[in-house]
Order: sequence, then structure tokens, then C-alpha cells
Amino acid sequence: MINTDHWNERWPDHPVIRTFEPARPVKVDIGRALPLGRGGASRADHVSMRVKTSALYMSGYLDGALKFWARMHDGQWLAGVTVYVTDAGGTNSVDIDMLVTADAITEAPAT
Repeated sequence: MINTDHWNERWPDHPVIRTFEPARPVKVDIGRALPLGRGGASRADHVSMRVKTSALYMSGYLDGALKFWARMHDGQWLAGVTVYVTDAGGTNSVDIDMLVTADAITEAPAT
């Protein structure tokens, strides 16, 4: 995801990269994380059934794992997450590493 091996904190008491081991479960709001549907998305009735059923299903809230927070120069925090994505049928899955804004994630409720 992100390699911080050579990152040297100038103020160690106030780190700008905060990692979690183990990762924390989160929900990722894909609508906030990615500007999907803008510039290039086809109308649903123009997409083949092959694509609708076997392509990445990235909609709504997806399960993920928060691996780190990284602070940007303007004070915002970015979340380093791994999102678990399936196809529409749930047959295939892939883990996707992403940097998303803080408003795109919520901590998953404790089980």
C-alpha cells in the first residue's frame, strides 16, 4: 500500500502517519471515495449483462480495513484502506488498496 520505511517524523510526539496493527474494520462509502458516474459512465441500459454481472461491483458501502491515517499539508487526514470488492454475483473478489478522504469511511460496529 504505502511504504513508510524511510519516513522520518520531525515531531515524533505528533506523527503525521499513524498506522494500525492489526487493521481496523471500516465501511467505505464508495460514492464519496471515488467520483463514479461522472464523465464516461454509460447508461445502465447500454451496459451488457456480461459486464453487469461479472465486473467490479463498487457501489454503496463496502467492507474495508483501515491500515493507516496520513496527514496532508493542509491539515486533512487521508485514510489508507483496503476495500474488499466482489463482482455483482459475489463469485469473484479482489482487495483494492486506496487512499480516501476521512469522510468516506466509518468505523464498523464492534461484533
